Amino acid sequence: MPKTLVLIADRDDDIGIKAGLSTPIIGRENVLEAANKLLLNDPEEADGNAMMGAIKVYDELKKSNEDCEIAAVSGDRNGGLKADTRIRSQVGYLKKQLNFEEIILVSDGVEDEEILPIIMSYGSIRSIVRIVVKYSRNIEESYIILGKYLKMAIHDTRYSKYFLGVPGILLLAYSLLYLSPIREYAGYLLALILSLALIIRGFNLDNAVAQMRKSTNFLIKFLSAMSGLLIIILGGIKTAQEILLSQQFAVLQKGFEIYAFGYIVGASIITMETYVWIAIALQLVVNFFLYFRRNRYLALREATLLISLILFYIPVYNVGIVLMNPQISGIPLVVVILAILAIMIILIYYILADYFKVKQK
Repeated sequence: MPKTLVLIADRDDDIGIKAGLSTPIIGRENVLEAANKLLLNDPEEADGNAMMGAIKVYDELKKSNEDCEIAAVSGDRNGGLKADTRIRSQVGYLKKQLNFEEIILVSDGVEDEEILPIIMSYGSIRSIVRIVVKYSRNIEESYIILGKYLKMAIHDTRYSKYFLGVPGILLLAYSLLYLSPIREYAGYLLALILSLALIIRGFNLDNAVAQMRKSTNFLIKFLSAMSGLLIIILGGIKTAQEILLSQQFAVLQKGFEIYAFGYIVGASIITMETYVWIAIALQLVVNFFLYFRRNRYLALREATLLISLILFYIPVYNVGIVLMNPQISGIPLVVVILAILAIMIILIYYILADYFKVKQK
């Protein structure tokens, strides 16, 4: 019958830290003495109970007249590679001294069982005995998983910039704003920073910018995008001024809330439209010239969008006029929009027909 080793593995070295003992510990009496010492120092220590459980397994094997021995090994308080290396060295020493062929691993939890691949090279695993004391194994697994994710969130730069970086920026911004003369606006500015962070990550804008940087035309696209954004911001400021004037108009028009609301919306459309159209047109013109030499159909797409943008300028402007003055008939506006849609359909038809014609050749 092959010799069996009943092995206790203390991966975080509680035996050395709390009991002051060095490992490996070989023999029933020595393991019992170590378990008693460990439990006297810490009665709730799971490794001490695991050692008692291992002694029970050892005694049962002896009653069956099996050739067996018991031993305890330990790793390092910090775990990881250092702990596994130390356990490997000690199990190798036991292999030379005891010449066992099978191993019964007595464990107090999931972490100690992580050494299985290490000890399997020294003998076949006959059984794994789990000694669970005062807590559920599922709870321990949950804590281990939670600890791993927390470690990733702190040390892995892929996650730490979101778990630590963004909250750090928010706390710093709030502290500086609170100490400044505009502390009453600290909450609004903090919400603005957070919303920008959510938009950037939610729409994957950071990766989009990273991909754009690889392009040879990155600088041109970036400058045009920033110019368009600046134009829209200026339009927003101008529109806010118009809304304030419209609110004054609404106060004068008491009893005509619906009319006043339409006036405010219409004034906002008329004011903001020019800025938005210029910003979009700037992007389309830049893209048209970038694609003109490389890809004819992408250039045609940008040209079609630019023409559509120009054609829709007047209808959208007239929508604002109608909202500001409901007495104006909307029938001419509907006719203009239908005519523009017909022109766009014809343009798209000829572009697609030309594309498929060239593709078939």
